[in-house]
Amino acid sequence: MGNFYGCSNLVTMLLTSPLIFFLLLLRMDAAAARGDEFLELLSRADMVEIAGYGEEKLSTVLITGALLCKDSSSTSHHHRRPQPLPVSGALMAATCNSFDIKNKKQTWAQGITDEYGDFIIDLPSHLHAIPNLHKACFVKVLRLPKNSPCRSAAFARKPAGLRLSSVGNRIRTYTAGEILI
Repeated sequence: MGNFYGCSNLVTMLLTSPLIFFLLLLRMDAAAARGDEFLELLSRADMVEIAGYGEEKLSTVLITGALLCKDSSSTSHHHRRPQPLPVSGALMAATCNSFDIKNKKQTWAQGITDEYGDFIIDLPSHLHAIPNLHKACFVKVLRLPKNSPCRSAAFARKPAGLRLSSVGNRIRTYTAGEILI
């Protein structure tokens, strides 16, 4: 272990010089061909940097909306329609159809509504490049809390479509709007 003290600093120093970096890559190829343990000296972060890619998230795609319940059991004064009530604690899902040449796949991402009925679903990064994402994805209710007065109506409703609401700083936001159940 004492022989490898400061190995990370050595790798950083070696990577700053293009010629030394090139020679290091040649050495790594030769070591890999021989089955040498040279590559074991490098940390995972060093290997990621050498390979030329990172694990940083390049973009974010969010789907937002609000789940509201038309509670027919509530009475209103002067025969007005009751205001929809927010549904807190509902499990919402965004599903996207991603088409590739071999097959059609459906991918789900989930979010839970807050006390105002609002939800945010962060789509996995492999779905960010779907063409016409607003047409390929939709939102639906997966589960309502046990105490919800709209429990029976939620699953009869068809899924909600999306529309692009904002773009900036590598973040795209789509909205399903207000989903009334």
